[in-house]
Amino acid sequence: MQFKYPELLYALFLLVIPLIVHLFQLRKFEKVPFTNVAFLKSVAIKTRKSSQLKKWLTLITRLLLFAAIIFAFSQPYFSKNNTLNKTTETVIYLDNSFSMQAKGDSGILLKRAVQDIITNIPENEKFR
Repeated sequence: MQFKYPELLYALFLLVIPLIVHLFQLRKFEKVPFTNVAFLKSVAIKTRKSSQLKKWLTLITRLLLFAAIIFAFSQPYFSKNNTLNKTTETVIYLDNSFSMQAKGDSGILLKRAVQDIITNIPENEKFR
């Protein structure tokens, strides 16, 4: 799998922000005076575990949603051909103008350019 915009995958590091907010509970709660607290304590114990489970499931859902959006914007695709063992075809254009007919330190510049190309090509290259 390859990505059209792989640099967008760095945005996955932003998923740390909701995790930090969840772990540190950065919300401020307001105290409300209440007369009979004994009844509320028994209700709070029963609902605390299910409330924590709901919070964790909500966090995981949010993280997966954000990760899916970031993943979609990076535009993944599967390459149809295997480019690892494929021979490549190279087109070479040489400047055969008057300036390339000049003599340099190692002879005529055009001949030197041709020799550089011949010595630096890989073995599995095809030329047109």
